[in-house]
Formats: sequence, structure tokens, C-alpha cells
Amino acid sequence: MVRGGEVEKRNKRALIVLAVWLWMFIGSIATIALVACIKGVPLNLEGLVDMLNREPYLACYGEVVGVGALPLLISLARGDKLEMYGLRRQGALKSLAFSLSPAAVILVTRVIRGLSLKSFGLSFPYNIWYAALSVLAYGPLEAFFVVWLIVNTDAILDTLNKTASPGLFITVLVFGLSHVIFSPQGGFLNAVEVIIEFAVLGLIFKHTGNSLGPMVAWTLINGQVLHLLVGCLT
Repeated sequence: MVRGGEVEKRNKRALIVLAVWLWMFIGSIATIALVACIKGVPLNLEGLVDMLNREPYLACYGEVVGVGALPLLISLARGDKLEMYGLRRQGALKSLAFSLSPAAVILVTRVIRGLSLKSFGLSFPYNIWYAALSVLAYGPLEAFFVVWLIVNTDAILDTLNKTASPGLFITVLVFGLSHVIFSPQGGFLNAVEVIIEFAVLGLIFKHTGNSLGPMVAWTLINGQVLHLLVGCLT
């Protein structure tokens, strides 16, 4: 029987998880709009899209604020132990071994399909700043966002000890489908790829209890990381 105090804790956690999902949309858009204001770009859809097409690395600010920052701040404020999100030594080698194998297959597949990369013509030190920010935002920080939601959703549903858990599949499905909005150029196929990739990485995290491998693997296979990294440094 679940006690009243436990129900209250789960309800609070559910509200926090919902707030994080909502902030992914609101925070990202608001941050990009703020960047547009600073740059003097018209605050309409056409103006924002044109800005991001010309300077795609500016999207990093929206990614950091809207996706990665809030879960991290919440965890620090609550005093969460990093181990609950798989940030620990135990299981690290197994996590890396399991994660890097599918990552290598995906990388080879993408190289065979061909990569479309171009230079953004950034000068020093902006090239270094945006290259580093791109790797952080679309790599480990984005992976932490997904892991954080998996853990907290499973905590709400009392399924933390399950490998193929509801929290895992709910999080991966919603996050993957969000790419239809945030990455419309990739279409539904890109969303499906993200769902499959994070489903595999999520299962590895749940099985090993370590998120290091999935974070490294996602940094390597996320096409946005390579696109921005090469564009910033060339």
C-alpha cells in the first residue's frame, strides 16, 4: 500500500517531469527568440528560420537552456546523487563496450550514405567556443536530459528496477517525436531513427546502471554534433 507521503512525493516529481518537458519547447524557443532580438533579427518564423539557416550554431543556446540546463539545475537543487543517473565508475567499461558497438555501425552506415558538411567561416575564438558548445549541448547534455527523464519517470511509476521500463519507452518516444518539430528538415524518418537509437542506448543504461557509454555513443552518432563541429572548425 502506498502511503500518503509517498503519493505526494510522486505527484511533485510528476509535476517536475511535466515542467521539464514543457520547458524543452518553451525554453528553447524563448532562447532562440532572445538571440534573435540581440542580433536584430525580426521576431517571426521566417526571420528565425533564416537566422538559423545562416548561423546554425546559434541553436546551441536553445539546446543548452531548453534541454540540458533545467534537469541539471533541478538535480543540483534537490541534492540528487549523480549515481542515480548512471554517472559512476561501476559498470563504465561494460556500458562503453555495449554502446560503442552499435555506434560504430551507425557511423559506418552514415559515412556510406554520405555526409553533407560545410564551413561556417567562423574566426577565432568564436570557432572554438561554438565547437565546444555544440559538442556539449548535442552530446552528453542531451543524453543526460533523456537519462534524467527516464529515471524520474520510472521513479513516478515505481519501475526503476525494470530494464525495459515504461519510463524508458515513454521518454524515448516523446523525445524522438519532438524532432519532427525541432528538426523538420529530417522529417518523420529522422524522428524514428532517434527513437530507435535512444531505445538501444536507454536499454544499455538500464542494464548496466551506467550512462557513460550512452553519452559517448550519442555524442558520436548525433549528426548535429558532427555537422556543427566541422562547420565551426573549418
